[in-house]
Amino acid sequence: MIGIFDSGIGGLGVASQIRKKAPLADLVYFGDLANMPYGPRKTEELFELTLNAMRFLKSKGATQFVAACNSLSVTVIAPLADLFETPKTRVIEMVVPTVNAVCERTHGKILIAATLATVRSGMYECAFTQQRLSVEAIALPKLAEAVERLASESELEEIIAPAVQKAIDMHAQMLVFGCTQFPFARSVFSRAFEKREYEIELFDPSEAVADEAIKTFNVEGEALNTFFVSKSSQVFNQTVIDLFGSHTKVTLINTEKSVDN
Repeated sequence: MIGIFDSGIGGLGVASQIRKKAPLADLVYFGDLANMPYGPRKTEELFELTLNAMRFLKSKGATQFVAACNSLSVTVIAPLADLFETPKTRVIEMVVPTVNAVCERTHGKILIAATLATVRSGMYECAFTQQRLSVEAIALPKLAEAVERLASESELEEIIAPAVQKAIDMHAQMLVFGCTQFPFARSVFSRAFEKREYEIELFDPSEAVADEAIKTFNVEGEALNTFFVSKSSQVFNQTVIDLFGSHTKVTLINTEKSVDN
């Protein structure tokens, strides 16, 4: 069973891509809404939250994991992988599949729009520089939370405005969504660039990460979809229904080790 976790709805994009590409795979998802957003948190907090999420998913039968949150990639997932990975258990994070896929699509300038934790880590800049690609990053610390509460388009436009301006100023050919919540605001990004008459490719890593999961994991099962959250959210519930069907249920769990916001 594949266990997928994120702070909220972002990882549902990855989960839906895995379901699309592997219709028989068994999926169990944990959305840690009680501790969302992860972006502003310190590495120590992210480590604890990730450990709790993976232990929970393991208790539900997961033997393979996707950390569908860029804020957890490399700095948090690498040490945790040593605890969880065995010959039969693997952990996939967001950065490596994203960088590999982007390198196949462009050699132009790239802007990474991400959370504060992801930008602070410098992990994307390091990975792309090793591939000799020109990349810059910008933090949009309010966007993930705004997406989770279905903020108005005008508010979203204001939040993403610095990224749009930076992409234009640096003559970027691609904007990479370095947070899994950000693709849910894709249409707002598209319209913002159209207003400025600027052509740019918007890259959602979800498909690349799903491809890595399909290549790495056992995807034969009974097509089970199981969803858990640490805090109730009508937006999350509706997103699950939109992506996986009206029959899909979301179960609220009581997390004893939540970190105070």
